[in-house]
Amino acid sequence: MKVRELIRYSKGLLAGRRARTMMICILPLGAELFFRSSEAAVYSLMLYFGDYAPIKLFGGDEPLQLAVAAVTALLRWVTTAPLMYAAAMRLYSITAEKNELRHKPFSRILLRKCTLKRSISAKLWTKTIGLFTLVPAVFFGTSAYALLSGKLYAREAFLAINAVFLTLVSLLIWASLKLSFAAVPFLLVRYPKRTAFRTVIYSVGFMRGRKSVLLRLIAVYLPQMMTIAGLPYGLTKLMNAFSLSIDIFIKEDEYLEANRADSGRGKTNNAGKLPRRKKRCFKASADKA
Repeated sequence: MKVRELIRYSKGLLAGRRARTMMICILPLGAELFFRSSEAAVYSLMLYFGDYAPIKLFGGDEPLQLAVAAVTALLRWVTTAPLMYAAAMRLYSITAEKNELRHKPFSRILLRKCTLKRSISAKLWTKTIGLFTLVPAVFFGTSAYALLSGKLYAREAFLAINAVFLTLVSLLIWASLKLSFAAVPFLLVRYPKRTAFRTVIYSVGFMRGRKSVLLRLIAVYLPQMMTIAGLPYGLTKLMNAFSLSIDIFIKEDEYLEANRADSGRGKTNNAGKLPRRKKRCFKASADKA
């Protein structure tokens, strides 16, 4: 997929509705920053009024600090997940040209029971799976640090090198999963009858071979999002372009699945599993269309 054409077309879709879309897209980030700031404010009060050393608030040994972190994290997830789902729904109405969704009030989308249930459930599943995926990286990382901080003989050096390598591999797997999970809110909108857990698992295969598109979009809009004034504009254009790419990926999968069904060879999960020669043929036909 040519990111330049994707960006150009997605910008055209925002014409005439940029301000309203920007307000909706900035809500999840605003809620995230609000709860992060609230957590930092509580820690500041604990330092000022309580007999706490700063190291206790970052060591993970203080029960009150753990309770504050757990409560704020839960509130953050419960708040941002429905907001992100509703924003994905609004972007879907723009990129897929769904007029019936475009005129539906944002509050009605946000406060629906299925929105709250599916979005929060998907958020908890992504956090749980991401946490379990991060465990090997923490284990190998601490092992590598313990080995490197001691005397390095031949055996210890060999173990340290392997521990560092496994740490990097584990971090790459975790980062790959995080990129795949970025598509979860958009897939929840497009597959309303699929459960949250199935959507989370499906996103891993769906984004296989397609994470580079998201990375290139981030690379394009990151300089603009690094400024306070440009953050709302860059974030809105990034989310809209990514929503459009999700629509294109789904159409690719439907096209290839139909071709495989017609040829009697079964079906495929996504275009990433096809040979490069067939993908080039499909890309050429898509460009002509």
